[in-house]
Amino acid sequence: MENRRAWVEIDLDALRENFRAIRQRVGRRGILVPVKADGYGHGSVEVSRVFAEEGVNMLGVASSGEGMDLRSGGITLPILILSPSTLLDIPAIFQEDLTPTVVDWDFALHLSREAQKIGRRVKVHVEVETGMGRTGIDFESAPEFILALTELKNLQVDGVFTHFASAEEKEKSYTLKQLKRFEKVVTTLKEKGYRIPYLHTANSAALLELPQTYFNLVRPGLLNYGLYPSEEVSRSIPVKRVMTFKTRVVQLKKVDKGISISYGRTYTTERDSLIAVLSVGYGDGFVRSLSNRGEVLIQGMRAKVVGTVCMDLTMVDVTNIQGVQVGDEATLIGREGGEEITANEVAEWTGTVPYETVSSIGLRVSKIFLGKGKEAQFRFDPGERVLSSVGS
Repeated sequence: MENRRAWVEIDLDALRENFRAIRQRVGRRGILVPVKADGYGHGSVEVSRVFAEEGVNMLGVASSGEGMDLRSGGITLPILILSPSTLLDIPAIFQEDLTPTVVDWDFALHLSREAQKIGRRVKVHVEVETGMGRTGIDFESAPEFILALTELKNLQVDGVFTHFASAEEKEKSYTLKQLKRFEKVVTTLKEKGYRIPYLHTANSAALLELPQTYFNLVRPGLLNYGLYPSEEVSRSIPVKRVMTFKTRVVQLKKVDKGISISYGRTYTTERDSLIAVLSVGYGDGFVRSLSNRGEVLIQGMRAKVVGTVCMDLTMVDVTNIQGVQVGDEATLIGREGGEEITANEVAEWTGTVPYETVSSIGLRVSKIFLGKGKEAQFRFDPGERVLSSVGS
């Protein structure tokens, strides 16, 4: 038994199958896969290698730093920085051949000047604000802004996109309103004789339900990792869970009725109980809001979290589970026997979304990459990069 306090197992075969299912749905359209936030907690370099092997067109990150990490890991695919870039990003953009998102004229001028200075041509994407209420150029002024960008030397507008605010909701009227605004921008550009190489709006939710949002590039994130963005969207593309999150029992405590458990004394036993202490806590991404609410699987049975989740430890009630021992595995996300705890279920317990649930899993949690029926490829552990290759 290897000494891991908490770890995730990443099924690279499931990742491949999910990508292929998406590819089948979109046909010849391009696919941009976001691998930001360490690949939604799945390991950005490793999943990017799989996507590269499967023929993805582009990867998406949140910052130039994330792009640099991918380049350091040997990823040569086009990489789009999905968040707006700043002047501080310009050196990395050229050094690492990254594609920035442009929403600021001053940044565009500096980028153009630097490109001329070093004799390079730089591709950019423009985000259009159609109703997300976050970043981007307002859809009314976007055509003028984009056409002005095309006049800057050594700068090429390679893509235009928008973000949907509520595509994961059952009611789609607002999403369709955003789509109409985006289409107006595209139409205006075409009327003025300018065609954009890449147009992309479709996130995972839109990909499942709104084929009119596909354009020539789709941008599914969560779906690749085997997760659906909400309970309200259809399961029209079948995907498999990629991540399993596990820890171990490190102590068993027989506790009398009327004894309080953990910080703040938020839980008091209502019977003589057997409490298992797990080697995981909010410092690992098993968040504090799971206190007295979440559940884990031990020996294929559900055990309720009792008391406040600590930074490093969590207590669960295993009174009704026979034969629990120190060292037993506990599954936080994943399947044991006939029971499964999904990231969506954890998100519901904590009042958040599955995106946050998986991407919040901490850096000190080990990653084991599985494929082709065996432990394979790379193993990550906290504080290290690649410790060893496993499987051959």
